[in-house]
Amino acid sequence: MPDNPTILFVGGGSGGHIYPNIAVLETLEQRGVAVDGHFVVSERAVDRTVLEEAELEGTYLPALPMAMHPVKLWQFVKAYRHCTGLMRDVIEERLPRAVVATGGFVSGPSVSAAAQLDVPVALVSLDAVPGKSNRWSARRATKLFTAYPTPMLKGAELISVPLRQSVLAPDDPGAAAEARTMLGLDPGKQTLLIFGGSQGGGSINKVFIEIAKRNAARTLFRGTPGWQVLHLTGEQDRDEVADAYDKHNIPGVVESFCTQMGVAWSAASLCVCRSGAGSVAESWANAVPALYMPYPFHKDQHQRANAVPVVKCGGALLLTDHIEPGPNVDELLGPLRALMQNPSRLGAMRKAMRDNRRPDGAAAVADWVEEQLRG
Repeated sequence: MPDNPTILFVGGGSGGHIYPNIAVLETLEQRGVAVDGHFVVSERAVDRTVLEEAELEGTYLPALPMAMHPVKLWQFVKAYRHCTGLMRDVIEERLPRAVVATGGFVSGPSVSAAAQLDVPVALVSLDAVPGKSNRWSARRATKLFTAYPTPMLKGAELISVPLRQSVLAPDDPGAAAEARTMLGLDPGKQTLLIFGGSQGGGSINKVFIEIAKRNAARTLFRGTPGWQVLHLTGEQDRDEVADAYDKHNIPGVVESFCTQMGVAWSAASLCVCRSGAGSVAESWANAVPALYMPYPFHKDQHQRANAVPVVKCGGALLLTDHIEPGPNVDELLGPLRALMQNPSRLGAMRKAMRDNRRPDGAAAVADWVEEQLRG
């Protein structure tokens, strides 16, 4: 048994469900609150990678997302029952003082097991439209937090998405130039940050390959001091994107991933990205104006809803990902040109984001955890 009280941090299937839990654990550690943080995630490769890079201990549940196809629904039910039993074993072995669940398909059986064994549960809903797992888990949770106001989670406390310190840029006028130098960029050029996130940036990568081919688009990166790109492609498209930029003389750096997102945000003057809860929260917290292109394959289109508060406050524009490069160039090029060629508008957007951003939600969830430790 660990010397310190155990807190179970539940959430997986993507980095976006794990990183907020890491942020809460970091906040507790910064306060000097000694706990043993044990993470419960899915068996997906991205979950294992996140935990291994953070050097965190985890339980990998063979949970499955819900699907309405009869065969897949039966597989989901079997996996759910099996994972609930596994989590009962974990809880009985580790005797956690509390569970923090951030959603994803591992949350359902974990929250169910915790409720059966009378362990306090905080559910942290990250998206504007709560998923099936969160709506189900909310009925069994002790405390509800939400990053977006929603009638689906009655009584939930409104917070921002908990963010790790490593994704926050320093509040220093010289930080941008220093960050660009660290990343191999020109410290004097404005920087367009482009990324798709762990759930798929293929269509974003392809639209910028197409932009690189078009002279009317390439002119955006000419002039003095001009613009450059920091493009994080994921594994699949890195070489193709880099080749397109090299061939057409678009300055910048192309990488598969960046392990120093706080540095990337510090370097950025503008970003093009998805509007997953984490991406929206990071761009907002760092006051980097955004062109959001929501992931186009979600049936409920919850990423569009995630972007709305930042768009309403004047810090971002919400576009549509048409999937195909040609229509996406038509969608993106006008707004991109309007912002890249208008420094005063970018400045106004940054100010709007700073004036309207919320305090980091990690503090509120950490407060709840401390209450459970005192109780």
